[in-house]
Amino acid sequence: MRRTFALLVCLATPAASQTPEPSLPRDIFAHLAANTWAFPNVDQMHCDENPHSVTFDAARETSWFDWRGPMINYLGETDQQGVYDVLESDEGSITMLLHGEQRRTDAGEPVVWILRLIDGGEAYCWDRTDWDPPRCTHVHVRCHGPAPIS
Repeated sequence: MRRTFALLVCLATPAASQTPEPSLPRDIFAHLAANTWAFPNVDQMHCDENPHSVTFDAARETSWFDWRGPMINYLGETDQQGVYDVLESDEGSITMLLHGEQRRTDAGEPVVWILRLIDGGEAYCWDRTDWDPPRCTHVHVRCHGPAPIS
């Protein structure tokens, strides 16, 4: 009986440890700024069509999201940039307020967004401070350069 129990534990333990959660980059700001990003499932917004970059000022208080070409923003208007005030951050997320935000919470306050790194920094998604439980929407993937030819 004791061997059977030990065998079951040994068989169950490795399976759980074989798929570790990928670790996040050490500096979320530097990681976001060092890469380009795109919507994986939105026509004309893929990495090779209209990716965007993310930059921050030296104090990491302001962020700019700049698209290579025009895109349609949440208001249905043609735009090419979003500017945010950085409110707080931790190792895996940055909480920001979009300049000119017109969406409101149920309490009538401007929506505050949380950019969350996911998949070990290979993607990010958006959450809101008024959503419960935390959600992940509008996934953006990290764009990789073209594969070598030879």
